[in-house]
Amino acid sequence: MENLKEYEDFLFEAKGIHPAIYKDLQEYFKSTKTPSFDGAKKYLSKTDKKWVLSEEDYDEAESEFKLK
Repeated sequence: MENLKEYEDFLFEAKGIHPAIYKDLQEYFKSTKTPSFDGAKKYLSKTDKKWVLSEEDYDEAESEFKLK
C-alpha cells in the first residue's frame, strides 16, 4: 500500500503543479495584476492548506496561468 501512495505522488508531481494547490494558484493569477513568487506564497499561506510554495510550482503556474 505504501508503494501505491509513493507511485501516486510520483504521478501527480510529474504532471506539473501539485494538485493540492492547483486551483489556489489559478485563483491567485486570476485575481492579481502583477503576480510574484512572494505574493503567491503569501496568498497560499492564507489558505486552509498552509502550503509552502516551491519555486518550481510557481514557475509552472506562471507559465500556465499568466498567458490566460
